Amino acid sequence: MKRVLIVKPSSMGDILHAFPAVNAFLGAYPEAAADWVVAPQFAELLDYVPRVERRILFRRKELGGFFSFAPAFFTLLRELRKVRYDAVLDLQGLMRSAVVGRLARADLYCGSGETREFFARLCYTKRIGIPEGISHAVDRNCALVRGIPGITDVSGEYLLPVVEKHRAAALELLKKHGFRTEAPFAVVCPGARWDTKQWPGSFFAEVIGRMEEERPELSFVLLGAPSEKELGAEVVRHLKRKENTVDLTGLTGIGSLIEVIRMASVMICNDSGPMHAAASAGTPVAALFGPTDPELTGPYCREKRVFQPDLDCIRCFRKSCDRGYCHTSVDPATVATGALELFDHRRKQP
Repeated sequence: MKRVLIVKPSSMGDILHAFPAVNAFLGAYPEAAADWVVAPQFAELLDYVPRVERRILFRRKELGGFFSFAPAFFTLLRELRKVRYDAVLDLQGLMRSAVVGRLARADLYCGSGETREFFARLCYTKRIGIPEGISHAVDRNCALVRGIPGITDVSGEYLLPVVEKHRAAALELLKKHGFRTEAPFAVVCPGARWDTKQWPGSFFAEVIGRMEEERPELSFVLLGAPSEKELGAEVVRHLKRKENTVDLTGLTGIGSLIEVIRMASVMICNDSGPMHAAASAGTPVAALFGPTDPELTGPYCREKRVFQPDLDCIRCFRKSCDRGYCHTSVDPATVATGALELFDHRRKQP
C-alpha cells in the first residue's frame, strides 16, 4: 500500500483511541503515507501520529447549513479525490463517516461489521467483525485493523511522542504565569462535554484542598477549553488557598494542553478528552465516571484510579439528569487519596 485514508473526524478522545490502530496499520506498510479526515478543532491532534500528510477537514457545521452545504461539500469532495487510495479505513462507524469514505476513490474500503448505524456498514467493501468480549474502544479499533490483510501485530499501547513546538509553547505559557515546572504539580480538568459527566467546580476545589493538606509541596494547574473558563473560575473561587493554583483554562491549544499534562505528576478529571490525552501521554489519571462506562471508554493506561458511585441508575448514558445523584455520591476525600497514591507512586519511580 502506498496511500491510505483514515476517517475519524471527532472527538478528542475518539481520535486518541484510534492512534494505536492507525500506528499498527502504518507500521505494517512502512512505505505508506496517510491522509486523515478530521474536524478542524481536532486537527492539531494529528501532530502526534506519524506519517499523516494531509488533514482533510470535515466541517460538520457548514455541511449542516442550508446555504453553506454546497460549498463545504464540494470542497470536501475535491480534497477526497485529489489522489486515489489503496485503502480507506472508517474508524468512526457512523453513516456520515461511512459516506465520506465512500466519496473517496479507493480499491479497498474497510469498516466494522457492527456499526451503530446499520446502513453505514453497507458502504464498506470489507466488513470486519469484532470478536466477542472486546469492549474498550481502543481494543475494538485494534481488532478492526487486525482484520485487514497483512496486519497481525497490533498493540493497544501507544505513547504520544513529544512534539517540541507544543512543548515549547506549554513551557512558555507556564513561565508567563509564574509557574515553576521543576516542582511537582497536578493537572485538574474539571470540564466535560455532557452536564452529567461534569462534577461541580466546588468538588474539584475540595479535592485540591485535601491534596494540599497532605502534600504542601504540590502545586496545581487548571486546564480546559475556552468554553469552560467560568468553570475554572468557579474552582478558584472555592479554593481556600489560591496562591498554589494557576488557572490556564482556555489558554492552551490541543498540543500545548497535551504537553502540560505530560509534565504533570497526576491528573484529576471527569470522563473527557483531556483524560484520554493524559492516558496516552503516560500521566497517571484519577477520573470520575457517572453516566458512561469505563469498561468502554475509560482511561487506557496502567496508572489510573476510576471513581464511579454504586447506584442503580449509573452508566445510564444520559446527557441530562435532574437528580444528579452520581455527583453527590463520590467523596472528595476518596478522590484526593487515590490521586495522591498515584502521585506518590510516580515520584518513587526512577
